[in-house]
Amino acid sequence: MIATVLLAAGSARRFDGTQKLLATVRSGDAEVALVRHSIAGLLGAGLREIVVVIGRDAEAVRQSLDGVEVRFALNPDYAAGMSTSLRKGVVEAFRLWPNADGVLVALGDQPLTGTGIIEALLSNALDDDAHVRHAIVAPRFRGEVGNPVLFARGLVPELLEVSGDRGGRAVLERDESRVCYVDFDRAMPADVDTVSDLAVLTNISRS
Repeated sequence: MIATVLLAAGSARRFDGTQKLLATVRSGDAEVALVRHSIAGLLGAGLREIVVVIGRDAEAVRQSLDGVEVRFALNPDYAAGMSTSLRKGVVEAFRLWPNADGVLVALGDQPLTGTGIIEALLSNALDDDAHVRHAIVAPRFRGEVGNPVLFARGLVPELLEVSGDRGGRAVLERDESRVCYVDFDRAMPADVDTVSDLAVLTNISRS
């Protein structure tokens, strides 16, 4: 079983002053919060054990996910960098699901990874008994490493040592011989960091 940590606690400093994860985008026939769209991709790939790490505007983000079967971990230290959310999420995930074979770390502001990317990662990560068979499984888009990234449970101590404004990439880069890359002949799915990024995503969603 794979646990999932969705990082959704950041300060969104490059946006327009509002919480970008609450900005609305089209998902199917509905307009939903960006973070809800990201969760839909995880659920669509068959993931169910999901912890959403919240920080800035925590209650509003939580409310935007009303009715969605996820758990939450509050990170009051989110302004100190992504590593604080990573550690909080990983600890909570293995508290809730201590028998998980690994943890998938995904980003709340990258909603298009549910377009076959997660499914391909899981297909390469799991053996016939649904156990994780690689230390790290990461997507690579035309040679560029992206997200989300799956870590085997044996790497949890390393994830908990990450500091500063870094996520799991610090563990991935430590020894790339441990990484199973899944290659995609496509551009990397866009992060939504700015209002312009959101406009691009909106156009994609409505096309």
